[in-house]
Amino acid sequence: MEGCYPDIVTYNSLVNLTSKQGKYEDTALVILNLLSHGMQPNAVTYNTLIHSLINHGYWDEVEDIMKIMNETSSPPTHVTYNILLNGLCKSGLLDVAISFYSTMVTENCSPDIITYNTLLSGLCKEGFIDEGIQLLNLLVGTSSSPGLVTYNIVIDGLARLGSMESAKELHDEMVGKGIIPDEITNSSLTWGFCWADKLEEAMELLKEMSMKERIKNTAYRCVILGLCRQKKVDIAIQVLDLMVKSQCNPDERIYSALIKAVADGGMLKEDNDLHQTLIKWKTLKKKSF
Repeated sequence: MEGCYPDIVTYNSLVNLTSKQGKYEDTALVILNLLSHGMQPNAVTYNTLIHSLINHGYWDEVEDIMKIMNETSSPPTHVTYNILLNGLCKSGLLDVAISFYSTMVTENCSPDIITYNTLLSGLCKEGFIDEGIQLLNLLVGTSSSPGLVTYNIVIDGLARLGSMESAKELHDEMVGKGIIPDEITNSSLTWGFCWADKLEEAMELLKEMSMKERIKNTAYRCVILGLCRQKKVDIAIQVLDLMVKSQCNPDERIYSALIKAVADGGMLKEDNDLHQTLIKWKTLKKKSF
């Protein structure tokens, strides 16, 4: 349209489009065109470009963009650092992420809860759970006080290491502060108990959860499959009963594992009862005699 010129929002959209496609020569042309019209890239322009470069693994170019930003009127913001830290942690470059976090603080760019959650996730992923707990404790009572997401990250990290006593203690601490656990919390704990062969604890957690909220298949499946692997079929059937009473129907993996475990154990009565139950749920066809 005559007399209608692109603004910074339009240019940023083009930067986003071309960089997502990995067409960085086109991105450069967009930025040159932007400059030729007397405009300057803003934080959104740079953040968009950095996000794309990280996704493509162009770390040297990311560092170059960060240097350019520091020399302009659009220095890196907390959003910039959050994008950078997230990419570094996901790539296993935790040391570099911590270094950039230090730079962020030095530059008086205040970290927010997303910054800390990202670092916590990186620490837990790399097995630095003690450092993660220290960071969590440091956040308590600050403007970035830990919430559900923060606790879930550390609980999951503890569960993956098999430190279930600490994971449950952290869960109880969270609940004591009025933070309500969600499906992620419960799945992490259930999976952790199963992985650590603490199936009784997993069952107790399931019972506790079922009295408070609707539980998804994932938590039940984890416990039932674990019990079947340990040939504790009678307990697995009890969990199945709890599952049905909670109005949660088993999926194919659950009933297949149970049928196999019952058959392998020579439990003829249980085998027949289980088949009848599954027929009732319409997950199996009636036996043909």
